[in-house]
Amino acid sequence: MLIASLKPRTMGGTTNTGLLAYALARAGHPVTCYDADESLQLATWRAEVDDFPCEVHEADTPAFAETVYPTMDHSRINLVDTGHAENHPDIVDSVLEVADLVIVTASPTEPDYKRLTKPKRGTTLAKLIKRSTVLRPDGKPPTTVVLLNRCNPSPNAKRPKTYGDLLRNGGADGTEPRWDVLTTRIPRVEEIASAVGFPCNKRERKAPFDALVTELTHRGYIPETSPAAVIPSSR
Repeated sequence: MLIASLKPRTMGGTTNTGLLAYALARAGHPVTCYDADESLQLATWRAEVDDFPCEVHEADTPAFAETVYPTMDHSRINLVDTGHAENHPDIVDSVLEVADLVIVTASPTEPDYKRLTKPKRGTTLAKLIKRSTVLRPDGKPPTTVVLLNRCNPSPNAKRPKTYGDLLRNGGADGTEPRWDVLTTRIPRVEEIASAVGFPCNKRERKAPFDALVTELTHRGYIPETSPAAVIPSSR
């Protein structure tokens, strides 16, 4: 399967891609990553640390669907990190043509909310995803979820709930696109924010992404793994 990590002009998308790959590997999934961001930050991260969980292939091409996708081992979970969607719509279009699951990273802030719903420049992610339907074999958009990122870790924090509800309900007046917002939230902690380019094996970098894998599995978006396949947590 292919999971696409999408983001508007926000922070933390590549971090989430790498730490999700690490969590998937810990859960026993065979994983391969593809870097479709022209900055190649994910590929650089893989080259700089010893405990990155999988290979990362450079794939920053608008011909992703035609040249990269056919070469994948589809028995694995393939995870592709894209650049900011408004900057690289041609690459994002090609990824959306073949993605099985799209995870949109957004922080619970007014700027990120507007980037998802009404950006000053560029095309909204909702429209990018919707227009991919004409290129997809089943004529349907890929399953898409929103992952709230850099959230206040307090259980009583108001912003994640406020913006999560706005995204779920189509805005204050219900006229905007409705998003499926995951209950898992990535907290705003330094050990996650500073993860790119450094070892993955930090306690704070594990728990939120283990919870993300659990939620995606329970929703049926990624397959179950057998207990024998699980990688020890000391990895």
